[in-house]
Amino acid sequence: MVTKKIRIAAWAMLIAQAGIILTGGIVRLTGSGLGCSDWPKCTPDSLVATSEMGIHGAIEFGNRLLAIALAILGVLIALMLWRHRKKRPDLFWLDIGLLAIVPVQAVVGGITVWTKLNPWVVAGHFVPSAIAVGVAAYFVRRTYDTGVRLGTRASTPLPTLGWIVLALTAVIVVFGVLTTGAGPHSGSTMSTRNGLDNIWITRAHAFPVWLLVITTVTALVLAKRKSQTAMIAPLSVLLGVEIVQGIIGYVQYFLGVPELLVAFHMIGLSATIAAAVAVLDSAYPRSTDVSSDRSLSVVS
Repeated sequence: MVTKKIRIAAWAMLIAQAGIILTGGIVRLTGSGLGCSDWPKCTPDSLVATSEMGIHGAIEFGNRLLAIALAILGVLIALMLWRHRKKRPDLFWLDIGLLAIVPVQAVVGGITVWTKLNPWVVAGHFVPSAIAVGVAAYFVRRTYDTGVRLGTRASTPLPTLGWIVLALTAVIVVFGVLTTGAGPHSGSTMSTRNGLDNIWITRAHAFPVWLLVITTVTALVLAKRKSQTAMIAPLSVLLGVEIVQGIIGYVQYFLGVPELLVAFHMIGLSATIAAAVAVLDSAYPRSTDVSSDRSLSVVS
């Protein structure tokens, strides 16, 4: 039986993973990418940011501190799950996987600083965080079930559509990173852009977004027709997030990519990833944990 504390900790992990994406975006949007000029120290002479380094140092070092907090949270959750590890090994190893991403991100982050925010390295730094958000969303959902699968819906194409939704989301993340690398927010006056044509890469980013919307609507209509109620709420949430993300994306494009809208777009990206994972997981129902009166249908 999964305790309420474990569920709260799982939600905290999801929020923290989304938070690290947001704070990383704030580092870029404020030009604070080299606020700490070295790694693992902030500067060759100081482990932490100093007052002389100003706001940029504080922002960059704050992002590093959140990563440390993320690691501590992962360790605490592992300790909470230790006595449950035999009955719920899925939860224990999901947390270990999330914990393992932290040092990987730390090393890639260090390379990012050493290469003066090379846009391709920055792109590589973002992808593990996007994966971590998806895994954390799955982790949250699994705390609300018993781990016993009730069977697949082989008689409908809904599981296949769920995989298509997740695949398209992954493509969107990759093209989104490339679009960011071609855009104006480099993170520092010292860093370069990836050299891709900003207009064409933006259009390439928009194309899978429209495919995702079409797939989501198709899956939602089919779920209602087949009375697959477990998928209706996740699909509805995903469609709502897609609409908001689309509006923000087009508005920010035509307004010259203002920083505030970019920050909201990054929040929406984490929500999109989490919702896409919820859609796929809802296609494979499991028995509900009797200790919870929460529904398995939505992670938002």
